[in-house]
Amino acid sequence: MLRAPLDRRWKSGFTLIELLVVIAIIGVLVALLLPAVQSAREAANRAQCQNNLKQLGLAAQEYHDSYNSFPAGWYCIPPIYDANGTLVSGDVEGCETVGTPYRDYQWSGLVGLFTKLEQGNLFNELNFNFEPKSPINTTGVRRTMTLFVCPSNRRPETTTATNTTQRMGPSDYRANMAAGMILPDPNGNCPTQDPTNPFCLNFDNGVMFQNSRVGIADITDGTTNTCLIGETIAPTGVWAPADNCCVRTNVDRTINRPIVYQGKNYYTYWSSKHPGQVNFVNCDGSIRTVNATIAKPVLEKLMTRAGGETVSADEMR
Repeated sequence: MLRAPLDRRWKSGFTLIELLVVIAIIGVLVALLLPAVQSAREAANRAQCQNNLKQLGLAAQEYHDSYNSFPAGWYCIPPIYDANGTLVSGDVEGCETVGTPYRDYQWSGLVGLFTKLEQGNLFNELNFNFEPKSPINTTGVRRTMTLFVCPSNRRPETTTATNTTQRMGPSDYRANMAAGMILPDPNGNCPTQDPTNPFCLNFDNGVMFQNSRVGIADITDGTTNTCLIGETIAPTGVWAPADNCCVRTNVDRTINRPIVYQGKNYYTYWSSKHPGQVNFVNCDGSIRTVNATIAKPVLEKLMTRAGGETVSADEMR
């Protein structure tokens, strides 16, 4: 008796072409999903950055409640001379006039917020009788705080400060010092409106500048319409020295672009890693997002505390 031949069942599987098609489909799906994931991550980073500024704004409000003014942009000791004109004490280079540039051996006013940010121990660790770069302050100025770092830009790790090899705690936020230029005087030091002439520039019509004590009553433009602190992305930005404290706003400068001076780029102007925008905290503690395309005169209006200007919703677009 003949038996029927056994059924031979071949094992099924993917052909090489089918595998390549599947891999291609997966690649397309990843390419489609990646921008969405990056967008969601940036949205979370931007929200964290805004929260950091919110906390700084609330700390500034508490500082104002305690001292009837916002912190200064930076601190220096005015010079004192004897009858013969000899310097007795103070800083002859650092605060001769309100327009004298800040120096890296002076202290940033941001340290004044520490006791309002639950950083009292760090505040007490710093010795303000010595400069930030002094060996006495080496440990203290290296402290890093997440609150001072925008996650879109970098991580809260120590960084090398400008003009030194010393490592310091980073900061991506700076204070609003001043904005705009003064009216030219043909017979004075500013005959024409020249942004390269320091005699033509305002240095004290913002909120936080050299040894300032600006209170809410001084902000006649309104605390909601005046910026207090904003974002910068200078890679050497740190919180301790005065030369990292502030920004002066002017029409010859552009948001999210470096300041070009003597052929070099300086990333010390209002800037961020958020696409097309920069975040600020106003003097009332509210958050303001400014588009990089904002008209430069309008940005100046947001920085002056008593310019008498009005800012409409249309101008903010």
